Amino acid sequence: MELVARSGWGARPPKQTAVRIAEPVRHLFLHHSAGSDGGPEQVRRIQQFHQDTRGWSDVAYSVLYSPQHRTFFEGRGLGVSGAHTKGYNRTGHAVCVLGNYELEPLPVHVIEDLAMFAAWHKSAGHGPAVYTPHGEVGATSCPGRNLVAVLDVINGAAGDRLDPLPDPEPDDADDDEVDPFGRRHDVDWAAWERYLERPS
Repeated sequence: MELVARSGWGARPPKQTAVRIAEPVRHLFLHHSAGSDGGPEQVRRIQQFHQDTRGWSDVAYSVLYSPQHRTFFEGRGLGVSGAHTKGYNRTGHAVCVLGNYELEPLPVHVIEDLAMFAAWHKSAGHGPAVYTPHGEVGATSCPGRNLVAVLDVINGAAGDRLDPLPDPEPDDADDDEVDPFGRRHDVDWAAWERYLERPS
């Protein structure tokens, strides 16, 4: 899994100076793009639509995630006011999952990836490790019924990462059972640390 900075996906510069917000934020919102998952090309299209058609300063979301590529893309970034959730743009971050999950089935690895991001979001001091669906605070079906259906599982898996299971007793050492939510922490945490150290 990877986190790609704005320069890595070819982001345009924002039209206005970014507005910094206080961290940790109070909310972590979950959206879907209600379109296709085309990785970095789709992220560029979304930014173009938001800037040229919507007239916004930049792409609306803090972070965008491509299930197809298992990659997170820096949007406006964390600690920056977005245009994602009316009434909450200065008190929350938002992750947008590329795809339409009102119609499409959810790839199973999305649960692990989103849980991993949420756990890191909290442990790095950015805010909560619990996603709030966009539809909970607005008149919308976003992030789609198929994503909402597993949201409790995602949030639970994020909590498990922050409070991992105790080490097994010695007599369980040969147990081959694999934790379905990947609590072995096999992500490249150094990539997340590089993201934290990026210039403001």
